[in-house]
Order: sequence, then structure tokens, then C-alpha cells
Amino acid sequence: MEQDKKDLEIGNVVSRLDFAHGVFKVIAQAVKAEGGNTQHLRRLVSDGNLQQEIAKLIMLTTEEMSPPLREDEYLVYVDYDMPRDKAELEAEFSKGGVSDIFCGDAEWEKHASCVQSDEMPGDRVFLPKHFNRKIESEEAIVKMGKLGYRPATRLEAFAFIKARPKLPGQPPIVALGSSTMCHDAKRQGAHVVLLSEDFQGNFLSSVLFDSIWGFETVLLFVRKDT
Repeated sequence: MEQDKKDLEIGNVVSRLDFAHGVFKVIAQAVKAEGGNTQHLRRLVSDGNLQQEIAKLIMLTTEEMSPPLREDEYLVYVDYDMPRDKAELEAEFSKGGVSDIFCGDAEWEKHASCVQSDEMPGDRVFLPKHFNRKIESEEAIVKMGKLGYRPATRLEAFAFIKARPKLPGQPPIVALGSSTMCHDAKRQGAHVVLLSEDFQGNFLSSVLFDSIWGFETVLLFVRKDT
């Protein structure tokens, strides 16, 4: 079962042209830096022994791949998949607890600090950060960036909440890593993910990126090295 899961993950990754192109580009640049040429690159597809050696070099043990967790961090598997169907989302959250902004074909754009992050399925280290003071979104992103974190995206926030880590006090969680435009007159602007929970259930809603976050809000970040 575990091997089937690994095979499926690799199959999904290989089928993504952007990832395959990125891998080849990185290797081509490395070969060029070593003074190689296209003949050397052709060995990637023709030399089985070379392929096996490359695989051995990049396959780390589980212990090496799993970074040690720091205080208040959570290790969560992210598959970078999220349904757009409201009924499917409500099955994960609560009936009537999902905002329409997450359904349909709304386009989500990554924050500048997340543009270089890949969406390869795998473990990510999350840090729900409570600043204990009022803070604006960009200030929080810059502050955490210096500490090695970036804001979580919509897909990462979805994976985090599915894992259901229990946070003290069940605070509202905001993910600033990606946003979508809302053109409603009363809510116009870039909206980000807001996850909340109370005695009635779990809720997936949105809030303006350009908000000032108070003492009660937790901002969700991801370690850059994961």
C-alpha cells in the first residue's frame, strides 16, 4: 500500500510538464557549468547505469528527509489538491460553512514570497504564528521571511486543516500565501484563506489580505527548507 502511494505520487509529479521541464533545466544548467554539452545530456535518456546512479544520489533516508521540528511546528503531508465542488468541501468542513469564493473557477495568485516554491506532493513543516500584537500582512511576511518562513498558500492551508492539528484555543487561522480577487462592492479586493472553528463546526471562508491582524489571529507559515 505504501509503495502504491509512492508510485502514484511520482506518477502525478512526472505528468506535470512544468515540473519535468524544471528538473531538466536544473540538470542542463549543472552540466553546462561543468563544461558539458548536449552529448552529455543525451546520456540521461540513453544510459541506464547513469540513471540508477542519479537515483541513488537523490534518494535520502527517511530520517534525512524529515527535518527536525522546532517549537510549535507541525509536519503535514501536502498533496496540493483541493476540490472546487462545494459539496466536497462541505464534507471536509461543515454544511453551509464554505464560502463560494473557493468554488468554481476563481483564479488564485501566489504572493511574491511564494512564487519560487514548488507544489510537489510531500511533507511540509508548518508554523502557526501568533504575534501577540497587531500586525499587517506584509510586515508579518517580511518578519517571518528573515526567520526562514514563507506564508502558506491556499492549497497548503487546506492540507493543514485536513490534518486537524489541535491548536490551543481554536484560533482563526489565516494563510497569506495566495489570494483571489473579490469584486463584491462590500468586500472588494484580494482575499486570502480564513480557517475557523467553533461549537457549530469548521469553516472555510476568506478575508481581505490588506487587514490588520489582532491578538486573536494566527497566521500560517511554511518552512522554506521543506
